[in-house]
Amino acid sequence: MNNSRIRFIFYFLIAVTMVFSQTGCNKKRSAPRVPSVDLPENIRNITIEQLMPKSDKVTGKFKNEVSEAIKDEYMYGTLAGQYGKIDTARKHLMNALKKEPKFVDAHHNLGLAYYKQGQIEKAISSWKTALELAPSYAETYYNLAVFMLDLRREDDGIKLLETCVKYDPFHLKARYALGKIAQRKGKNKEAIRHFRSYQSKDKGDPRVLAALGELYLLEGQHEASLKEFEAASRIDEKNPKIHYQLGVAYHRRNLLDHAILQYKRVVELSPDNVDAYINLGDVYYHQNEFASALASYNAALSIAPTNTYAAKKAKMAETKLLEVNPK
Repeated sequence: MNNSRIRFIFYFLIAVTMVFSQTGCNKKRSAPRVPSVDLPENIRNITIEQLMPKSDKVTGKFKNEVSEAIKDEYMYGTLAGQYGKIDTARKHLMNALKKEPKFVDAHHNLGLAYYKQGQIEKAISSWKTALELAPSYAETYYNLAVFMLDLRREDDGIKLLETCVKYDPFHLKARYALGKIAQRKGKNKEAIRHFRSYQSKDKGDPRVLAALGELYLLEGQHEASLKEFEAASRIDEKNPKIHYQLGVAYHRRNLLDHAILQYKRVVELSPDNVDAYINLGDVYYHQNEFASALASYNAALSIAPTNTYAAKKAKMAETKLLEVNPK
């Protein structure tokens, strides 16, 4: 087998597995987390100003600007990192940097390797170097933001996420994080803006569709909310939370038969879901189907015997049932 054939197979395998890459912008990749180590004070209290590059001039080199030999070292190190071989990853990434000290991507991925091994100070140093060489390297800002958020320095984390999307407006992980933070803070319109930006690149993420459904519901945009929940349920058919949210959206629009179907789907997927049984009971009660309402409330009580709402409504349904069918 000739060298060009070997190189083709090598890069093909890397391309296939890049969904698990240490770098890039894939929504499925887990963000690095701060390992359980005691951080030095200078790292724990590092300022945003210390992390930011001093210039906006690009002085580094990227994958397409280095030799094939250097690229091979880098790609081998990246592939090793994907499979958890962190020592091997560090070795080859450092080899690449020995040959080309200004290789931006290698500095970034070496930072991730250090981070995963709990060598936080070295990770931060590698990321700072990456940003000095390429101030617009968006993924590095994202990883530094995760570091800050793990330290519960939310304001600093938000600043870094905003810098990330400044350089890469459709960076999925950063947009999702900004959207969830804004949603948690009750900044609904801001959250919608971030999730809509996310959808400019990926329209099919059920997490984002469900989040938008919740936000539109809060904003009183019931038609838009219903549309998002329906799309999410088609993509993630076995997610009880999404079916529950869709049931609530139908319920609020008085589409009660549709709501019943969704609540029933929830209890099929999650038999201990008390809220779904209670909501089913409420729909049946509203439709004067008191036997079904009572059965639903009793199902909720079998899971949560102290639920006062379910107990109260069960008694009401039983009273109504006796009025319709007196002994």
